[in-house]
Amino acid sequence: MKKLLSILLCCILVASCCLLFVGCSNNKGKATLYSDNLVQEVENKGDIYTVTLKGKQRVDTMILEEKTDNVTSFGVYGKEDDGSYTLIYKQNRIDKYRVCSLDEIVTNELRIEIYNKQGNVKINNIEAYDSEAVKRETSFRVVDYILSTDQKLQNNQNKKDFYNHFKVVDDLLLFGDISMGTDANVIYNEGKEDFVSDIETINLLKGETKANNPDMKIVVNVDIRSKSVSSDEKKPNKAVYKWIKKNMNTIVSNLVAFANEHNVDGLNLDWNYPENGTQWNWFSKLIVELDKQLDGAGKYVTVSLTPNSCSLSKKARNAIEYVNLQTYDMFDERGEHSSNYETCIHSVQTFMQKSKFTADKIMLGLPFYGRTTNQSTIIVGYDAYYEKNTTSINKWINKRENYNYVGEDGIEKYSYLYYNGYAMIRDKTTYAIASGLGGVSVFKFDFDIGEDKELSLHNAIKDAISRGVKVTQ
Repeated sequence: MKKLLSILLCCILVASCCLLFVGCSNNKGKATLYSDNLVQEVENKGDIYTVTLKGKQRVDTMILEEKTDNVTSFGVYGKEDDGSYTLIYKQNRIDKYRVCSLDEIVTNELRIEIYNKQGNVKINNIEAYDSEAVKRETSFRVVDYILSTDQKLQNNQNKKDFYNHFKVVDDLLLFGDISMGTDANVIYNEGKEDFVSDIETINLLKGETKANNPDMKIVVNVDIRSKSVSSDEKKPNKAVYKWIKKNMNTIVSNLVAFANEHNVDGLNLDWNYPENGTQWNWFSKLIVELDKQLDGAGKYVTVSLTPNSCSLSKKARNAIEYVNLQTYDMFDERGEHSSNYETCIHSVQTFMQKSKFTADKIMLGLPFYGRTTNQSTIIVGYDAYYEKNTTSINKWINKRENYNYVGEDGIEKYSYLYYNGYAMIRDKTTYAIASGLGGVSVFKFDFDIGEDKELSLHNAIKDAISRGVKVTQ
């Protein structure tokens, strides 16, 4: 009997530990910054949820969880002193788990109204917060990719609405300029003279007479695959790891010399992408060796990775300053590009589980462009879309019906266009702040509209940071 009792107690203890482990792991990727939930009670009548707060409160953030994922459009209203309701938030879906960055209001009651749905709806959690009451104490980084080809920087150096975006950027990541050759030599894709001009122009634009952000860092993306192996190579990733193995010292030496010569702050290693353990192992070795040499000069190594694959070594993870998590070019089950759940909590949880990176090293990828829901390769920059839809666009919109475009086959087509508008970018940035991520990574800088325009996506990032981060950049 005693033996049986002991076995039962052991089983209970194991089960409890398992539950505890599952509970802890489920918190990864969630918005754990907020603790003082302002919601007192929720009453549901049909498609309207009345949320009574604990007295009159300033509120600017909600967390909504929907078990069914059947909401296709909804709005949040705040009750005014005269009893009327003001719209403070609107989106096309709750999308399972969503951190909603509301237009702030002081009220004792919120109302959630479901406009459209595709089946029965079950909202199983509603929370409300005042983000200014629990501002994040740790720093928050904004990384921006910029494609500096065709003299883009030089042509915009006198345009205030262009360079003023630098004010919110911590790391400017030059993309498309640098590759590596078969002999481990550094290749300037548009010529060395053009690259030198790019660096000089960035230093000018971030200076006192322009953006006045002298602390903005310059990071250069280094493509280590496209030109380091033969273009007709049948197994290019296998060839890349062999190239690293053969040329490790030369690769590191040339990259360090390059970083020192141009006085850049960091190098982003971009291998698109390792496929097996051997390849990840040699990528890890390269990162560790490069970091050893750069760290002494006050420079750092970053990488670009997708959420679904990462097997870097512990030494490599420790050596990396941060990861640009490419949470874009992803389509969910509805065919929507870079939707909230798919590219926020789901991607972050997946990546943390697979990679073992901590949240503070993850930069959440934000797309400043849209794609059609048929998953075509057509990219529509936010700037181009805004220019053609200035009368109809607003901060709540993410989807355009009957978008007209010419496909790769030259045929005129119509489709949904799904992109991340002002509210979506503000939501995602708020999520990154509240879930302890290191920051956000924008692809890309030059897809935004001018800083002087209210619906600029950089302005959405700035708005979220000013609300949620105590240590501002």
